[in-house]
Amino acid sequence: MQTETRPVQGASTSGAQDIAAIFATRLLLVVFGLLTQSVLAYTLLPAGRGAYAVCVLFASLLGVLFAPGVQHGAHYFVLTQRAGVSQAMSAALAVCLAGTGVAVALALPLIQSDIAFFHKAETRAFYLALVLLPLTAFSLSVEYQFAALRRFGRLAVFSLLRGGAQALALVFLVWNQGLGVNGALVAFAAGHCVMIAVGLRDLRRHCGLVPEMPRRSSLRRILGYGLKNHVARIADSIEWQLGALVLGLTASRAEVGLFAAASVLMFRFSMISDVVARALLPRITGVETVRPELVARCLRLVGWTTAAALAGFIALSTPLVRLLLSDAFLPAVPLIRIIAPGVLACAVSGVFEVYFMSANRPQVCSWAACLGLGVHLSALFLLYPALGMAAAAWALTLSYTGRCLFLAIMYRRTTRTTWQALWRPRRDDATVLWASGRSVIRAIRERSPRRLPY
Repeated sequence: MQTETRPVQGASTSGAQDIAAIFATRLLLVVFGLLTQSVLAYTLLPAGRGAYAVCVLFASLLGVLFAPGVQHGAHYFVLTQRAGVSQAMSAALAVCLAGTGVAVALALPLIQSDIAFFHKAETRAFYLALVLLPLTAFSLSVEYQFAALRRFGRLAVFSLLRGGAQALALVFLVWNQGLGVNGALVAFAAGHCVMIAVGLRDLRRHCGLVPEMPRRSSLRRILGYGLKNHVARIADSIEWQLGALVLGLTASRAEVGLFAAASVLMFRFSMISDVVARALLPRITGVETVRPELVARCLRLVGWTTAAALAGFIALSTPLVRLLLSDAFLPAVPLIRIIAPGVLACAVSGVFEVYFMSANRPQVCSWAACLGLGVHLSALFLLYPALGMAAAAWALTLSYTGRCLFLAIMYRRTTRTTWQALWRPRRDDATVLWASGRSVIRAIRERSPRRLPY
């Protein structure tokens, strides 16, 4: 089997370098994301924003259903050096193309049906959304390969190119040309096309990527790992969008748009957890003895910093929504306040999931996702008749809280870590946070940081 070596610069980077690259990227991507959400809000208004949301929701759910965890499987086997980049990418492309074919064949009759969900946008928009299926799935596969190779600097640049291309295309097509929902979908596709093009070019030039047929053994191993985490991916994708899905069947376009805008805006705060998870995963995957204190410290830092950021945003939520999304979206402010605890639980869950993924136990993440999905559905069923749109926000928060508690219990049983060690802040946490912040700032300014103090 062909095996490519990892780039030296990726293998020798310190924790501060990785976190600096990822954090700077995520911060700028949040800026691009806020620009995107603002353009969508000001140009499409709640009704158009709802139509765009159901189209993207439709495409993303189909993509997850029919690409069974191949991105995570390819990522894991390249990360552990059990597969080469060429085999991983060829397997990912094969599964994405095959899955897209099946998804499109099943989707076309649904689009033409009388289901209320498909009346929330024009039929042409749903057809256009199908183009997103192979693009988003393969773009994510390319992104995961850079993370597996720890080429976080290149991933930062290419992610920014994707976000910038989408934002610019959105401004031109929607704001300037007035193409509405269709223009927004084309802009979304354009960003992923840029990511695929520049990512494959870099992998070919620097990581030995060459065209080759996927081997049966590679497909079997990558799909085997992906399938163990497939239920978690399906539940995860459905879970935070389940409210929009139910509203798409029962509520107006404007209500869908308000909930979608609130949830997308709030889940930007998962950036902190995502940054730590991306840097932590390569350092504990394949390690025989994972230091529980490292995971616990990351957990405490993620939890408390995310909580502080959410508290500040909630305190200023009304003027910020008016500025970012326009007065038409002020009814989303109560939803934002309800969703906030769920976002905190989601951020904490991300650290637990990194541990179980690195330990080759992704099925635990699937169990947690199924539990959360069950709580979500139950809460929606019980609360929607009385609370209406607010029920979707409460169900989201309850589901992520249940999921977080389950993962915490499983982690404690596995590592024998006490509850106090997991949640109670320590004196040196503030020192670590301050030193890490200084290292990140120095890394961004000088590109020569010291190692993180853990």
